[in-house]
Amino acid sequence: MTAPREEAPRPAGGEPAIRAFRPEDKPGIVAVIKSVYDDYNYIVDFDHFEADLVDVQSTYQDAGGAFWVLDDGGAIAGCVGVLPREGDACELKRLYVGRAYRRRGWGSRLLATARGWAIAGGFRRMYLWSDVLLEAGHRLYMKSGFRMGRETRAIDPTNPTSVERFFIDENL
Repeated sequence: MTAPREEAPRPAGGEPAIRAFRPEDKPGIVAVIKSVYDDYNYIVDFDHFEADLVDVQSTYQDAGGAFWVLDDGGAIAGCVGVLPREGDACELKRLYVGRAYRRRGWGSRLLATARGWAIAGGFRRMYLWSDVLLEAGHRLYMKSGFRMGRETRAIDPTNPTSVERFFIDENL
């Protein structure tokens, strides 16, 4: 796999930058995800559903995947990860954008970063699972070439009302 693609660090007072994960980013990543979960009365559970966030380096980067953050002058404002899966497929994971950064194109840019990495790595298909309540994310995925599958699953033991829907892009 190629190294994660990064945007250049932003100058003081400039735009946020998408860059590769660093260990010191973990509290900011957790805060962004928790803020989204709070909107749906979900609980972050590192023992089960969010176990991949306990050690992002091992789960993503050391496993041949990648993880990026949206860095706004040291404050983490969003994130996205990708993991290699079977054959020519990879899985998009953890695309979250903080409330103040939504509807400004950052979700699209994070997704484009992940897709660019996947294409450069020779992947031809990218799939994801997304909670059925995250409709804005679903619109982004569909606009970006994903199609919504029929499959759903409920696998989060801490948030039993959470149901995820499958999306796939078979034409990277």
